[in-house]
Amino acid sequence: MYKKIIWVLAVILFLLLAERLVFTSADLKITLSPEVLKASHNSELFIEVNRVNYLGFKTPFSSTDVFFTVEEGKNLINISEIINGNSVKVTAKGVEGEAVIGIYSIRSGMQIRKVLIKILPRDVAYLPDIWII
Repeated sequence: MYKKIIWVLAVILFLLLAERLVFTSADLKITLSPEVLKASHNSELFIEVNRVNYLGFKTPFSSTDVFFTVEEGKNLINISEIINGNSVKVTAKGVEGEAVIGIYSIRSGMQIRKVLIKILPRDVAYLPDIWII
């Protein structure tokens, strides 16, 4: 009799802990794709902001409503399109340098993060980390 009660309590405790780990937001994950822009008018970069739980996965049934502003480098980049309220498409204006985009919460208006975007010269090709000679 007591064994069954202990098992039921253990299962309930496990379910409460699993719910807390899976459905509670712990941090924001900001994904840049690709990681740098080229100094070309057709170079694009996508920034996506998602909530992640304690296990590091995207939190189910959560929405992240943010807006993006160019903090530094308005002559370098342009925010061309906002997608689904949590991602943005950034295009280069053809000038190399570094720009900073601020990510703000729509609900509170507070700044969540700043993202540094590097704009490389148009002629720079991808250089691998490991050189084979």
